[in-house]
Amino acid sequence: MPDSHRDIQNQLHQLKEGFSQAIPDKMAEIEQTWGMVGPGDARRTELLHRLAHNLAGNAGTFGFMDLSECARALEEDLVEQAPPARLKLAMENLREAALRVAHFPRHAGAPAEFPLLSDSEDEGPLILVVEDDEFFARDLILQLEGYGYRSEHCESLKDLPAALEGEQPAAIIMDVMHPEGDLAGPLFLSEQARLGRALPPVLFISIRDDLSARLEAVRAGGLGYFTKPLEIAQLISRLEVLVGFRGPDPCRILMIEDSATESTHYAHVLRKAGMQVNVVGNPLQVMGPLVVERPDLILMDLYMPGCSGLELATVIRQQDAFMGIPIVFLSSETDTDRQLRGLSLGGDDFLEKPISPDHLVSSLAARVTRARLLRANMNRDSLTGLLNYGNFKYQLKLELSRAARRQGSLVLAVMDIDQFKAVNDMFGHTVGDRVIRSLARHLQQHLRETDILGRLGGDAFGAILLDTDEAGARNRLDSIRETFSMHHYRGLEPLGVSKPFEMSFSCGISGFPGEANVGADSEALLQMADQALLEAKRQGRNRTLIAGA
Repeated sequence: MPDSHRDIQNQLHQLKEGFSQAIPDKMAEIEQTWGMVGPGDARRTELLHRLAHNLAGNAGTFGFMDLSECARALEEDLVEQAPPARLKLAMENLREAALRVAHFPRHAGAPAEFPLLSDSEDEGPLILVVEDDEFFARDLILQLEGYGYRSEHCESLKDLPAALEGEQPAAIIMDVMHPEGDLAGPLFLSEQARLGRALPPVLFISIRDDLSARLEAVRAGGLGYFTKPLEIAQLISRLEVLVGFRGPDPCRILMIEDSATESTHYAHVLRKAGMQVNVVGNPLQVMGPLVVERPDLILMDLYMPGCSGLELATVIRQQDAFMGIPIVFLSSETDTDRQLRGLSLGGDDFLEKPISPDHLVSSLAARVTRARLLRANMNRDSLTGLLNYGNFKYQLKLELSRAARRQGSLVLAVMDIDQFKAVNDMFGHTVGDRVIRSLARHLQQHLRETDILGRLGGDAFGAILLDTDEAGARNRLDSIRETFSMHHYRGLEPLGVSKPFEMSFSCGISGFPGEANVGADSEALLQMADQALLEAKRQGRNRTLIAGA
């Protein structure tokens, strides 16, 4: 096991142990505040609420769900101004839950599972964590670093301006609640906007899941809202969309404009803003670039020879594969009825010529960002963040078509965790989900950025390795398989005994082109890889086999 992997595992376990040991001090502060709260004492009631809020979120983060739920119940009762008897009962429940945490085992064998760090020496984007709770902040920073991001901790809102004077972070992760108030995070962000200070993208985190908190976060310009305890895979997926791992993916714009003068002008404006622009002058020739390039957004004129923008939008929207691509009309048409007709036929926005460069760039960038977020949510598996089965199959079909057209090569790998059902049966689905997430991240860290990963359902995964032959793919996947089998996990047996275990996976691969599959389609390639996987299972599991070998 690499030293970096072991170090992060140990640090995470030590954080959990340290948090459990700090519970008596946290409860003493809550007890002291509880004893001093009197009728109408808004200041101490607010302090008690904040202490319960922090304990609820952080106890859940470290796996003490009973304590988290009791603290959350007290917090909610304080917000609702519940009767004294109900508040007293909530406080008694919290005390009992805190005592149970004292039984957390010290140095109980191997630490919890955590994904391997990337072997790449490239520095990831810097993420600034604004969080007043040291335990939670350290835990989040360790997890971010485990996914390849660099992280810095800012303990308070008043320290944030000074923290931003150094290296500009790619994104800020900020708690909603701070000592300054229950909505101090969004209010601080709004104040910075009022003062004209530009900040990087901000993601909010909070124990609060009510509409008012979410609304304030949106009004402040937050681009994400995640409740504690955090599901780290969802947070990472949003970060990948907003900032990427090695820089944001440029917006890909397909411009359909018959006027060479105007297309040259607008393409220059968008390229200067860092966007990739493909210009099509003849609307009747748009399907090829649309299929091959898969743009983030289509920008088209309303009036063009041979085919109007309204007709072309209708044709595009009749094809399910392109339903999610935003269509923006850019035209000198000022008639409101005709503009509305364009929107009714599939357009998402209507921009009037002439338009300022800033207006054009900001309008398209906002549309692309929203479309990418929606696409990420719809196309990806919620547990792992990988492509779901339907979209993985679509990508396989697309890449196979490209390989055939360009005389390239690819390899399809289908993987299945060995004896996974036994893990679910013995330890429960929570531990099983941890193993699935572990393999997903292990594959992401050890395959290339150009390779395509998907979850095919249950404990099955698929990978499309581009520009690779079968022998090279088998060597790479065997290396990944061997390092994955070194991961340690721990689960509780029915009698409450903690038991360590390890996992492995089997893999079947089929390549294109190959002697047995010249001219094969995506379904045939999947079937051959599945057969190789079944044969690997039959031969004893924990191995990689090539179809037909």
